[in-house]
Amino acid sequence: MKHRAISQDDALSLLDELRAMASLEPGPDPKRLARAKEIRFLLQGQDWASLWMRDKLDEAYRHLEILLSARRWRDLLSVDGLRGDIKGICSRIAKSLSARARAV
Repeated sequence: MKHRAISQDDALSLLDELRAMASLEPGPDPKRLARAKEIRFLLQGQDWASLWMRDKLDEAYRHLEILLSARRWRDLLSVDGLRGDIKGICSRIAKSLSARARAV
């Protein structure tokens, strides 16, 4: 993958896509997991991406790895809880980006 600059509006669209992945059925989905990894890579590579944002993107990706794995999601107490965590992380990042865009 190659870093490329994206606008904050494009970043919000990517976050929406990442957030929507939380609603997928649990189980192996290598294509979607690869797309999640690509989104994480793109967003983390931006000049405006803070350390907090990079950490949150890593956290969301780790949760998606669990959700979209063959077996690990079965060990969860609550798939809905994991989905809520992913959606919450994406919402906090989007809120941060929107606040930053309004401040500029």
